[in-house]
Amino acid sequence: MKMEKKSFLKSLRLRRKVRMVEECTCPLCAEKVDKNEFRNEVFIKEFESSGLCQGCQDTVFGYKVAW
Repeated sequence: MKMEKKSFLKSLRLRRKVRMVEECTCPLCAEKVDKNEFRNEVFIKEFESSGLCQGCQDTVFGYKVAW
């Protein structure tokens, strides 16, 4: 995560979420993220941006139903 983005998110009081992403933990489901789980580069780029694991990306972006 880029320093400017980290600073912005911390200013929004999202320090815990920033720390989770830095520790490769999904901020949505709190599971550890294995970078080998991603299907392609697009999902990796999204992880680098949001910190979401493959499963949460699938749910958020409508690839499968979560509930």
